[in-house]
Amino acid sequence: MKTTAAILAAFLLCMNAFAGELDLSFNADAFRFIYGQDFKNNNLAWDAGLLNNSDKGYVVSSSLYLTGFASDGSNPLEAGLGGRTGYVNGDNSGQTGIPLAIGGYLKYTLPDFNRVSIRGDAFYAPDILTIMDLDKYEDYTLKVSYSLMHEAEIYVGVRYVKAEFDNNTSQLIDNGMHLGIDLRF
Repeated sequence: MKTTAAILAAFLLCMNAFAGELDLSFNADAFRFIYGQDFKNNNLAWDAGLLNNSDKGYVVSSSLYLTGFASDGSNPLEAGLGGRTGYVNGDNSGQTGIPLAIGGYLKYTLPDFNRVSIRGDAFYAPDILTIMDLDKYEDYTLKVSYSLMHEAEIYVGVRYVKAEFDNNTSQLIDNGMHLGIDLRF
């Protein structure tokens, strides 16, 4: 696990020359960090991340989205639609797998309180979209953010990440509240 964290840290240092976003969140049992970047001159964005629970396993992930506005107006609804893949390690279950999850996100900034936003992410991979020992993968997050400055937000959220495997075991890799920061540079 330390090796994976070191590789991702080195990756982030190399990517420092490009504009991007770093999302760090944690609770008592798990932490997640995600590095994201928009592709120039089009509506594509990608991210790479790590979710680690010291007792229940980890997920190394990468997502690709088509992004844009789902509504018009002064405070439009932002959206992203795409997929997430990666590697899921069920730790104590002895099972691993690769999801090819479909999903996306919606983000709304409150019109009268433009520093406050609500974002929900959802990704789902049924058995037909999983490889190796994995039978089903679910990854859901809901968070409320407050923008301290244009480039930084703090937030509180709730996350549910679950993996079900061939041997009738399941690992709830993360479930519950978390705190986080989102930095754009």
